[in-house]
Amino acid sequence: MRKRFTGVYSMVFALAGYALKRVIRSWRLFIALTLGVILASSFFAGINISINSVGAKSLNQQLTQIYADMVVSSSKVVSSQDVSELRSLLSTVDGVVSTSVLSRISSVPVVAPLKVRLPGNTTLRFRLRGDVVLGVSEDSYIYRSMVIENGNLTLGEDEVYIEVDSDIAPSLSIGDNITLIIQVASGPFKRQIITKNLTVAGFISLNDQAFLMAFERYGIPIFSPLAAFGIRRFAHNIIITEWNRTFSKILDEIYSYSPSAHGLRVDVILSLDRESLVNAWDVESSKANLEALEAQLKNLIEVSLPGRGFFMKNQLLNVINSYESLSVLMILQGVILALPVFFVAWYMGLTVSNVSFNLRRREIGLLSTKGFSSGQLLRLFLLEAAFVGVISAAAGIFLGAAFTPIFTMGQFTEIPNVGLETVVSVIVFSIAIALLAVYKPARRAAKMKAVDALREYLYVEEAKTYRKVWLWLALALGTYKMVMLILGLDIASFIQPTGGVGARGFLMNILIRMVNFVDDILTYLGPILFFWGFAKIFIEGSVKVQELLGRVTRFFIKDLSIVAERNVRRNAARVASVTFLLAIIVGYSVSAVGQIATQRDYTERLIRSYVGADLSIIPSSVDNVTSIIDWLKENVTGIESITVEYTGFGGESPFPETLKIVAINPEEWFKTAYYEAEWFRESSPDQLVSSLSNNTIILDGKFSKYLDVGDQISITIGGKAFNLTVIAFYGPEELQVTGFSLRQRVRMIQSLNSYINLSLYECVNETVSATARILVNLEPGADGEGVAQEVRELDGVDWVVSVAEQMRFRDENVLISGPLNIMRLGVFFAALAASVGVALVTFVTLQERKKEITLLMVRGLSLKQVVLTLVSENLSVLLVAYGLGGFVGYLIDRGNVAAMNVASLLVAPRVIFPTEAVMTLTVIGSLLAAAAIVPIIIMVLLYSSRLVWRV
Repeated sequence: MRKRFTGVYSMVFALAGYALKRVIRSWRLFIALTLGVILASSFFAGINISINSVGAKSLNQQLTQIYADMVVSSSKVVSSQDVSELRSLLSTVDGVVSTSVLSRISSVPVVAPLKVRLPGNTTLRFRLRGDVVLGVSEDSYIYRSMVIENGNLTLGEDEVYIEVDSDIAPSLSIGDNITLIIQVASGPFKRQIITKNLTVAGFISLNDQAFLMAFERYGIPIFSPLAAFGIRRFAHNIIITEWNRTFSKILDEIYSYSPSAHGLRVDVILSLDRESLVNAWDVESSKANLEALEAQLKNLIEVSLPGRGFFMKNQLLNVINSYESLSVLMILQGVILALPVFFVAWYMGLTVSNVSFNLRRREIGLLSTKGFSSGQLLRLFLLEAAFVGVISAAAGIFLGAAFTPIFTMGQFTEIPNVGLETVVSVIVFSIAIALLAVYKPARRAAKMKAVDALREYLYVEEAKTYRKVWLWLALALGTYKMVMLILGLDIASFIQPTGGVGARGFLMNILIRMVNFVDDILTYLGPILFFWGFAKIFIEGSVKVQELLGRVTRFFIKDLSIVAERNVRRNAARVASVTFLLAIIVGYSVSAVGQIATQRDYTERLIRSYVGADLSIIPSSVDNVTSIIDWLKENVTGIESITVEYTGFGGESPFPETLKIVAINPEEWFKTAYYEAEWFRESSPDQLVSSLSNNTIILDGKFSKYLDVGDQISITIGGKAFNLTVIAFYGPEELQVTGFSLRQRVRMIQSLNSYINLSLYECVNETVSATARILVNLEPGADGEGVAQEVRELDGVDWVVSVAEQMRFRDENVLISGPLNIMRLGVFFAALAASVGVALVTFVTLQERKKEITLLMVRGLSLKQVVLTLVSENLSVLLVAYGLGGFVGYLIDRGNVAAMNVASLLVAPRVIFPTEAVMTLTVIGSLLAAAAIVPIIIMVLLYSSRLVWRV
């Protein structure tokens, strides 16, 4: 038995050695297969490394927006001693770098209001949101980062800093005394009033991070593509005390009453050792580290400080969890992106393997006469393919790592981290592609009889027998998906699981879920099934279609089109396969390029709608509008037009819906503001400029279910009643907001406006409180970011936002732009792989047709006529592939647009192919055409100098 196993191992090693020598010595036979697998493995490795790189950078980018790694708070009022013990306890844990305290007292209306008595015996009631008294320790971020504009450098006992932009700041001076009046509820009908006299020690300013932390926002999520650039400073009052010297005493006094209702919150902020706990390249380990640390901290708190009600927010872990779900989508997108390249590599390997095994017929015959069985020959050929796969994997990993910056369009320039998982997956993938490409030709060659194998080379096209039913089923499924895309329908939207009970309801739900699952699969496989069924049934199986393809060539070669037509018939299977291959690549290219352009267009339009124009300025008061506009006209170049919107006030109508009114000057607004004509129903913007007057209104679209254009609506604004004629509706009537959270739906519903003339607003401006927004339209080429920065430094300006800044912010958001850049490069990579495949197939086909080319020249055809005859055959294939692929790719884009959950009721995604996209598709189409035509010219020129009769 031992000798038998030894013999088997010896034979395996002998076969492996022979296979390796054969691959090295006869590299010309394997170069085509190797090239195809290298292309696929390089792309596969590049996609993997790039996704990991983009993911790592986007995760690090998100982590920089987290200002507190962990936050420990209490649901109860605790004493200053409890807080000190908690800090000391947490500081002993490995992984915790430092702790700091950030406490706040906010106003709770009715239950626990907070008041401040200012000099002059004026008492101000703090608002629920926007007003806060802070207690910060000297080692906290807020204390260390605040800039002292005026006053003492440190805070003493019972001293406070006033944030310079606070509403109460103009009423205070250094040295003034203020009194905090804090109310807490210690029982059902018991109220305790705590007063604290404080001295103003100075005025400070806070950066964006400190400002957000003051209001319990410890991070800005940037995973959302709609995350805004910059922080808006809403109206506020911020009073800052030092924790140990002042705030701890207030805390202990509140604690002494054991209050049941209060506006107090104490946060202990933990800074963690991110370098040891978080590795953006290893999300699983990072998650495990943070979960273990959180569990350890929770246990320690429960053991040492029981009953205090402490709870923990793990900010870093929340980010990791959010990223983890998004990374799965990125990987799925990468796999879908790479599918066409994988198919091209397989098809190219299959084609060249057919030819290479026919060229090795004599070698196969000799091995058979030496005693090799068909099984041994098959194993030999598969070992050769495995060696090709390993060699290609090594090259693919190197090229994928080298070109990662190109895959990410320069967003990741550091040395890429090629993990063991990536190496193993690329090796397995490369070997699998090589084996799949070689298996069928190798099995057929291994079964070849020795007598037949010893004959001279004779190409035999692989004969595949397909059952017509499978072809028609593939075509039917693919056509079904195409029809659904044309109609913009999604079967899941109108076939949902029912609430039926019993066996019948159970079976019906299973059937519905199966239908929805198949429909989801067809979203990706439908186009491929359509191409395959069409190519096999109509191009390979239909003589009339073959004749039609041949007749196309009459426009170029006239009578010689008969030769082209017969060649199409003779090589129908090969023509169908090439058409299938090209149609997939063209369809994929059109779909991907259109998707990139559509997403870019949608994002830009969404940003413009959000900003309102090129630049949007919100003054701190409506009284500042005139001075800001005058300053803009005098000091800023590149301004095309300016207008003002007055919003923030509503009107009352007999209808239940909320009426949000915006007052505009129509002549200025329609020149300056961003809008799309489709937003105004029943009228055009040009007509609205002259028809919006004191007696008319552009009404929110949701009122169109009650009224028509021309009807009057009774509106009360600021106590005055108006009967206004509806001249148009703004926005849609029905609110299609499925797929969003309640908060998103409410925000979207509230975003629609009704527009009145500015002169009508002037009739009620004394009785309503409005917010002004200045919209600025810049000239083409103007520096939007520079203008925005200038305006921010102007006194009286509360908030500035520009389209240029928003677009740059989204371009810098790696999680948004990274996958799109990978997709953009993936299109060219797929086209390159397809071009190489088509070129190799063309070379192979011409090698088979050496005798035919010789006969054509012997019969008197010139070199030009031979080239035109062969080129015309491929031309018809290219035209069909371009037509099919372009049509299906456009339909896929339409389907993607129809399936998108839009983030605005006004801005709807649309399929668009701008000049850049058209040029990209033209380059890809030219590359594919060159791959089909250039090899013909080269090979005919070579054959014409040496006519070959015997092959």
